[in-house]
Amino acid sequence: MDFHIVILDEFIASYPEVNWGKWKDYVREQMISQGDHWSEATLPGNDVWDCIDKHKINPLHIVQWKPVEDTLYKVSLPDHPHPFDHPL
Repeated sequence: MDFHIVILDEFIASYPEVNWGKWKDYVREQMISQGDHWSEATLPGNDVWDCIDKHKINPLHIVQWKPVEDTLYKVSLPDHPHPFDHPL
C-alpha cells in the first residue's frame, strides 16, 4: 500500500533519501503561514506506521497523511501498533 505523507519543508533535510515534492491543494491555497511550505512524498508500507517506521520519519514532522487511494487527508495518526504499546 502507498501513502501520501506531508511534512513542513523545514524538515525535508532530515530525510534526504525521500523524494519530496511541493504539495498544494485548494485548502492549502487558502492558508497563510506554514501551510505555504509543505512537501509530500508517496511512500510504501503495510500500514501508515509501517510506512513511517520504514522510512524513519519522525511522526511529529507529519502535517497530514492518507492512503493514496483515499480522497481526504488525515491529520491524526492511529494508535501505534508496536508490541511495547500493549501491556503484557
